[in-house]
Amino acid sequence: MRKFLLLSVVTLLALAWGGAQSFGASSAALSRIIEGAKQEGQVAVTLDSKLAGKGIERLKKSIAERYGVNLQIDYAPVGSYPERLAKAITELKAGAAPSFDLMVFSDGIMSRAVSAGVGEKMDWKPLLDEGTPPEVIQFDGYALSTHTGHIGLIYNPAVIPPQDAPKSLKDLANPKWKGKLLVYSYTSSLLDYAFVLGVDKTLATLREIMKNNPVVDIYARNFTRFMAGEYPIVLISSEFLPDTQRKGVPARWVSPDISYIRIHSVMVTKGARHPNAAKLVAVYLSGPEGRKFMFEEAGAGSAFYPGNFENDIDQEDRKLGLQVFNLLKSPGALDFATSEKGKQVDREIGKILQGR
Repeated sequence: MRKFLLLSVVTLLALAWGGAQSFGASSAALSRIIEGAKQEGQVAVTLDSKLAGKGIERLKKSIAERYGVNLQIDYAPVGSYPERLAKAITELKAGAAPSFDLMVFSDGIMSRAVSAGVGEKMDWKPLLDEGTPPEVIQFDGYALSTHTGHIGLIYNPAVIPPQDAPKSLKDLANPKWKGKLLVYSYTSSLLDYAFVLGVDKTLATLREIMKNNPVVDIYARNFTRFMAGEYPIVLISSEFLPDTQRKGVPARWVSPDISYIRIHSVMVTKGARHPNAAKLVAVYLSGPEGRKFMFEEAGAGSAFYPGNFENDIDQEDRKLGLQVFNLLKSPGALDFATSEKGKQVDREIGKILQGR
């Protein structure tokens, strides 16, 4: 009888341990978050726009399989980062409950969110899934990175031989690229180049580039025209690179002048209605399974994980000896961007892109 009871206890312990493992409950802290998320039962998120539909359904299923929590995920495509942040700040100032429990921002916008007090600072370390690199913890615990993106250019090697491909912004001013170039309309990115390369030099280069009559537009519309074969060179984010491979369009990446990386992260909002569920989604998205999910559903990679295009770009840029630039980690960059001088340069860049 005593032998039977001992075996029963061992069996129950094994089952309990196996169940906990299947849900990823690797710490007491994570277990508490899981239980809290079960009680909340839902979460409101604004995440990458490419996750609409199938992606969010897969996210629900993945959270249930890994942590044993069936969440109702109320999702809204992020759309414009600045517009989402502006609304969150308005709600915070009005003392209203935030519309979203979890929000995604790029690092520049995230820095403004942290300064405005929109998010909650967390001790993420005991919550992270096994295999999650510590670098995903951003802003001293206010955010967790879901993916990264480099700013650079994509060219078609079937049209432009690799040895002739532009390697710098200055190269794009060569008259041979007249009528062959798509340029993004985001002045903030070009302002960062001005910080690194010098204001006068960058403004002069942009004026020369504009003599080549480039199309100036947002990423998505420019990328559509590149994919259609209308133009062989597009200044863009690397997040669009996997789409060229999936659709069989010849494409190669170049980081002109610098290795310019942007980090996209999620933040649990202050006063969130469902904070535990929000933390659980954040932990999943930042972990190894989340990295795979983001790549397969949103085409997004992460420089913090090996074996994906974002890390490949990062490693190749380092081999080339390119200076790594990040708005928050490059000393003085954020101060310049927010200074009166930076704002003046930003306005001047806008005029140049408009042909003025």
